[in-house]
Amino acid sequence: EIAYTGHLSGDVRALPLPLIMEGAFSMSPDDFKEQFGFSKPDPDDSTVVFTCKAGIRSMTACQVLAMQGGYTRLVNYRGGAIDWFS
Repeated sequence: EIAYTGHLSGDVRALPLPLIMEGAFSMSPDDFKEQFGFSKPDPDDSTVVFTCKAGIRSMTACQVLAMQGGYTRLVNYRGGAIDWFS
């Protein structure tokens, strides 16, 4: 999808929904960084923003992450890449 829509910004880190659903955010911080190449967001101090092409998968990601890791500062950018680039 990123190849089709493009990157939102250089600061954005991409993590596909299937990896989130498989427990990516349940990994230890060290394992997460080794696997994905960036630091795992801290559930107590980080606001995590999810987006996708239209906003549906990002909503699922927010729900899964809240259950998986106790994250409470989650944002679903509902417009997704379609809105961002228009």
